[in-house]
Amino acid sequence: MAKVPLHRSHHAQAQVALVLFCVGPYRAALEACHVLAMTDHPTALRTANAQALLYEGGDHDTPSNRWLTLRDTQAASDNNSTWQLGVSGDVTLKQLPANTLYPLPKLLLSRRFSTALCGLTFDQQQLVLLLDAHKLNPLSQPPALSQPTTNS
Repeated sequence: MAKVPLHRSHHAQAQVALVLFCVGPYRAALEACHVLAMTDHPTALRTANAQALLYEGGDHDTPSNRWLTLRDTQAASDNNSTWQLGVSGDVTLKQLPANTLYPLPKLLLSRRFSTALCGLTFDQQQLVLLLDAHKLNPLSQPPALSQPTTNS
C-alpha cells in the first residue's frame, strides 16, 4: 500500500508566539517562550532598558513602562537566574505564521545596530524587528554603557 503524502492546509500553518513591544521608534519582538512574566515595576536584581542594550548611545533613553522577565541565558544552566528588560509602549502577545518571519538580508546583517537583531516580520503592515533572546542580555552591554562615566 502506497503512502499518501499529508499536506497542510493553508490554515494549518505553523505559528510562532511573539511578545511585541516598542524600542524607541521601532516595534520589536521576542519569542514568547523566553518571556517568563511582565510587571509594571522592576523586581529583579538585574535590569536593563531595551534601548540601552540595542543602541550604541544612551541618548535614546525612553522611560520603561513595562518590565519583561527573561531567563539569563549567560548564567550557568543550573542557576536559573532571571533579569528584566525595560520596554515602552504596549506589550502584546501575538501568534504569527512562521513563514512570515524573515532572516535579515545580508546588507542589513552586516550593518545591524545590535547582534540581538536577527530578523524581520510585519504586523498589521508595520515592520517588527525580531530579537534573539540569547543575545539580548545585560552582560553583553558595551562597556561604555555599563560603567558610569565621571568628569574630572
